[in-house]
Parts: sequence; structure tokens; C-alpha cells
Amino acid sequence: MASKQGQGKDTTRAGGWHLPLFRKRAAFYIDGFNLYHAIDAYKRPYLKWLNLKALGRAIAPKSEVVKRIVWCSAIRQQNKSKIKRHEDYMKALQSQGVLCRMGHFVHAQDGCNACGHSWQLSVEKQGDVNLALSIAADAEDDLFDVCYLVTADGDHAATARYLKQRFPKKKLVLVTPPGRYHNRHIERLADECVEIEMHHIEASLLPEMTKVRKRLLARPTLIERPEPYDPPQLLEKGHLRLIVNNG
Repeated sequence: MASKQGQGKDTTRAGGWHLPLFRKRAAFYIDGFNLYHAIDAYKRPYLKWLNLKALGRAIAPKSEVVKRIVWCSAIRQQNKSKIKRHEDYMKALQSQGVLCRMGHFVHAQDGCNACGHSWQLSVEKQGDVNLALSIAADAEDDLFDVCYLVTADGDHAATARYLKQRFPKKKLVLVTPPGRYHNRHIERLADECVEIEMHHIEASLLPEMTKVRKRLLARPTLIERPEPYDPPQLLEKGHLRLIVNNG
């Protein structure tokens, strides 16, 4: 994990408690598609079944307590199986206390002026705005001491600038998705820069079954991890069983 400033030292006393006793409040604001595409580049689908709350705890030092996780994304209207996976993932995150701020997609027409060929694009809307407003509103309500901005997208530099100018005492940490470079426009505004490493993700996956409550007193339902997101060892065991059965 790379950083511009060293993290504060954490001293353990007899009895297992840590100094400082009053930990700073950390909040994570996650550019959902930016993180998704970074993970997707590794071609290891099981990494997508990611517990963002556990990821936040893996990244934040012991001198901080993770109080808030905000995930900004949108569901693309595509084939039904992908829509269901996205919806199930959102429900699983919500069961962990993650706040899901959802935008939407619109269809736009694009084309080539030279050959006249045209095609349709799906463009995400409201994701960046949802993330910016979440940070601004939570800072105004004093819900965090440390803001972790998870993105490599320079469009969020305006949000970073607003936070540091309006709330200079609040710490801003730029968290870069795996395999991406720190965005230089946000980096120069941030108090610290860290990178999500593979061991953070591997240690922060959601379980095979996640309990979800639609209402406070309702009986919980189970969200099952989609089969494409099964870890490699399960896929290998399934493959071996298939060979034995066919034999």
C-alpha cells in the first residue's frame, strides 16, 4: 500500500485495547463502475462478489472506525441474468449496511462521419453526481473525519477540491482501484493516496449465502452467490465431480 504520508502509529496496551481510544470516523465513497472495471480486468469473476464494508475495514488503519460506506452505481438494462446478478449484489451490500445510490443508463446514438455507420451507446447517468452529493452532504452533516474516495476518474477532482476548500480539517484519502494509477488531479488535492491490493480483495469477499431482510421484523431471505462468482476451488471441485459422474 503506497501513501504520501505515513499512517499514525497504533499502540496496543495490556488488555488488548488500542491507542488512540477515540478513533476517527472514516467514510468510503465508491465509484462503482470504476472499481468494477478495474476488477474485471483481472478476469477472475469471483473477485466481483466483494464485501465493500469488509474492504473498507481492510484499508482503514486501526486508529479509524469505518462508519459509512456509500456505493454509487447503476443497473444497465441488458440480459436478465446480468440484471439479476447486479440486483442481488446490491441487496447483499445493503444487508451489510452499505448505502447504495443508484443512477440509470440512457441510450445515445453515435456514428462515423466518414463511412456513415451508426451505433447505439449506453451511457451511465447520475453516478458521479450521486457520489459528489453524498460526500458534500455527509461533510455538511459532519458524519466523518476521514473521507476515502475510491476512484481513478479525474471527474471527481471537483468534488475533492470542494471538500478540501470547504472542510480543510477533514482528511481526504484517494483510494485507487487495483491495477490503476492515482489520478494526478485528485492526487494533488488528497492528504494521502493508497492503492487497493489483491490481498485486500481476496480477504473481503461476501459469503456464499447472505441474509437479507426487506423489513425490520420480517423473516430474512437468502441471497445466493451467483455461480459465475464461485471461487476457483469450487469450480475445480465441480469440474472433478462432473468428470467422475460422466465416467
